[in-house]
Amino acid sequence: MKNAKHIVKTVLFCGTLAVFSAVSVFSPKEKGSFYENRRLAVFPVPSVETVLDGTFFSDVETYISDHFACRVPLLRLNVRKELALHNPVVSNTVIAGDTLLPYHGKPRTDYDHENMQTVLDALSQVSAACETVGAKFIYLSIPEQSSALRYKYPSYLTSGTYTDDSMRTDFLAGLDARGIDCLNMADYLCTDSEKYYSKTDHHYNFYGAYETYLRTMEHLQTLGIDAPVTTDVTIEQIERPFLGSRSRKLLGEYPTDDKLYRFTLGTPVPFTREDNGKPVASTVVNENFNNVYDYYMGGDIGETIIKTNRPGLPRVLVVGDSFTNPLEGILYTSCDEMRSLDYRHYDGENILDYIAKYQPDVVLYVRDDLTCITTQGNGTMGLAE
Repeated sequence: MKNAKHIVKTVLFCGTLAVFSAVSVFSPKEKGSFYENRRLAVFPVPSVETVLDGTFFSDVETYISDHFACRVPLLRLNVRKELALHNPVVSNTVIAGDTLLPYHGKPRTDYDHENMQTVLDALSQVSAACETVGAKFIYLSIPEQSSALRYKYPSYLTSGTYTDDSMRTDFLAGLDARGIDCLNMADYLCTDSEKYYSKTDHHYNFYGAYETYLRTMEHLQTLGIDAPVTTDVTIEQIERPFLGSRSRKLLGEYPTDDKLYRFTLGTPVPFTREDNGKPVASTVVNENFNNVYDYYMGGDIGETIIKTNRPGLPRVLVVGDSFTNPLEGILYTSCDEMRSLDYRHYDGENILDYIAKYQPDVVLYVRDDLTCITTQGNGTMGLAE
């Protein structure tokens, strides 16, 4: 009788596991995880090599884990449990009072010097290309949220800061040695980090983006680029709860009063807009996304072209990831034409060919200080492929 019970339990357990696995494998799949802000694994294509070395089976396991039925409810349940236990780190996120910061884990002792040289080499090529067409090239260094709010980490969870400082110092020195003009926004944004940065997202908020715009225009004027500066701007909170990138990792379960900011121009500047070669609505925000950072510019887009049809003003090319989005939303007001490229999504010409073809007056390269030596996407701008 006892053996029969064990057999029934085993069959039920294995059957349940098989059903969940089958549902996970054969149900319709999402390509990305909204809460984790990442792409989910795709089902691997087997080959003799991957089957023999075990890679195929490992990738299948990752695939099932990413697409497991009821995965999000189970993750949510786990986050609630961890928060109820007042754990200082939940889902690789440090709970620092009202602020959420990334958990770095094991202390790092060095950064990738080869990657740094690869990125610096690419930037040198861009600088030379700009000089050829008579454009000004400015590297905009933006502190990432966890850099600007580093002092909020508990003292026992500050691993990696020495390496980050060393990387940042060496990288800025590398730019200087190559004669690349750099506007280091740490000199301005870190003077009042809590004003300029989100508590629950890795970006600056719109106050930070607007300060970056003002300093950029000030810097361009010293380089002889004459353009109007938009100062008649009203900034106000959006009342909906903001779901920042770090809040999303906690599936929105962490209580916060963090907000997105809406901005209104005192004097609107008419414009037309194209995204990836197609005309779209003339707006720089998306009210359908007014509780996530995609509110600005509608999120990350390969190529955006905004024309204000004022020929006396500069043509500006912005290159970078989502830190450019709120900046673009105000920068276009000072331009005849503003273009932006995000090489994580843009699959057209490499940056050198694009500059030669477009011939802008200014190229702004926007990069946060923790991804400055990352070689993928905007790190090499199509030059390494």
